[in-house]
Amino acid sequence: MKKVFLVVTVLFTIFAAFYGAIHLFGRYIYNTQSCELFNIDNIELRTGVNIPEITSSDCDCHNNHKEAKFIINKQEVDLENYVSKNNFRLVHDLYVKENDNENSTYRVTLNKQTAELIINLTYKSN
Repeated sequence: MKKVFLVVTVLFTIFAAFYGAIHLFGRYIYNTQSCELFNIDNIELRTGVNIPEITSSDCDCHNNHKEAKFIINKQEVDLENYVSKNNFRLVHDLYVKENDNENSTYRVTLNKQTAELIINLTYKSN
């Protein structure tokens, strides 16, 4: 009985440590405010918008603000499906998704004609 208890305790400890490490890594990515390290992952976590296959990107970070521009690979990505899956709304000729929450404010804009995806993300003090 002691062996079973010991095995269960060790397995539970390993699982808890693994879960904790994954959670801490996710928080690290979420709190990263740079254009280099985990840029796309940070944007996806903050905005809930998937960044698909791209052909080019540009990013500028200063203070608590990030502006990132991506050109979506129209050969690989169905833009109609992309707009639908990411809950964009049509505003004039652009597709927009925006939100203001306790951690950040963002505006994601997609121009379907040029396949340009622009993210303006402002980090609030945590």
